[in-house]
Amino acid sequence: MLLELARPHGVENILWRKFGAGIDAPGGAETIQRVGQTMLLEGLCRDISAALAANGVAACVVKGPVFAERLYPISGDRLFSDIDLLVDPAAMGEAIAVMERLGYVQPDKAWDNSQRDMEYKFAHPDHPTALIELHGNLVHYPRLRRRAGFGLRELLIAGDGDGRAPAALLATAIVHATLGHKLDRLQMLVDVLQATRRLPSGSLAEVANVLVRLRLGLEAAVCLSVLARLFGDRASMELSDRLPSGLRARLGRWLISPDAVVHAQGTHHARRSWGRRKTFRLLQSLPER
Repeated sequence: MLLELARPHGVENILWRKFGAGIDAPGGAETIQRVGQTMLLEGLCRDISAALAANGVAACVVKGPVFAERLYPISGDRLFSDIDLLVDPAAMGEAIAVMERLGYVQPDKAWDNSQRDMEYKFAHPDHPTALIELHGNLVHYPRLRRRAGFGLRELLIAGDGDGRAPAALLATAIVHATLGHKLDRLQMLVDVLQATRRLPSGSLAEVANVLVRLRLGLEAAVCLSVLARLFGDRASMELSDRLPSGLRARLGRWLISPDAVVHAQGTHHARRSWGRRKTFRLLQSLPER
């Protein structure tokens, strides 16, 4: 039962390992399949990264594989279903050409919003479920990008030049959870939690300042508030205390309660959760004064 509840939130592999479930447990075979998919994607990721670098394309792998390697003590606890690369928008044309030379194909669409969303999807010709996404910006909706965007430039600012630094991974996880998605999976918040725990001692004030400078203060305050309440995490509490506490942040913290996240994937209270998360999305879209 617990495994069934964890699966929609993307954290079933952690429970599956910790509770010693066998492969015959509910969802066990599905989890093993996801592990195999992750291993396939890791190999493809290395080849793509090497090809982009060889062609002088400024790009950085983000989210899944980097989180698994850099944030989780056991990398297998963080499975992923695709590869995301953040690409300098000026180099996107060449990046697409590299993918095509490697044999990757863009899925057919009835309509194509790739340019608007700054997101280009590719599938491996022999493994159609192996998806690669090139992002010019991790914030896909233009209305949200007017207030806070997150491209390769912002990633490097967050990490002080290192896109794999803990602060850069924290900013990426916050953007993924709140601006890419609507705080609808625990896995994304666990990414934020793990990144917060990896911050160097004594760096919280500097990290808080960078998040505010990147216009992620609202999103960071909400994520960390939920983590502090959900897990009682000290690092999340301390960083949250250093973030803005104005009206917008207070309203965001009230809207996104731990229940709002947990119930996002459930059948009970799902409508209430959707209403709260939708209202928060509207709050995010308001321009800053």
